Amino acid sequence: MYICYILDGILILYGIILTVLYCRLRIHQTSKMPENNQEKQPAEGGIYAVRLLIVKLKKTLKMAHDGKVTAYRKADGSELAHY
Repeated sequence: MYICYILDGILILYGIILTVLYCRLRIHQTSKMPENNQEKQPAEGGIYAVRLLIVKLKKTLKMAHDGKVTAYRKADGSELAHY
């Protein structure tokens, strides 16, 4: 029975320590950010390029579902923009 209390105390102490370290890390990261550039700028390539591709694909699929786009041309006959 007493072992459970000891283990609970250790887990609570571990949780408090991790929370304090996480908060310190977040505070130090926000203080190092320049004031004039609050937004993150996406990098060229990597996961951001994949995310951009997914967004463009979803937009094109939605337009196709609505009947505004065919396979390679818009419904009005104009060419689909290449990205």
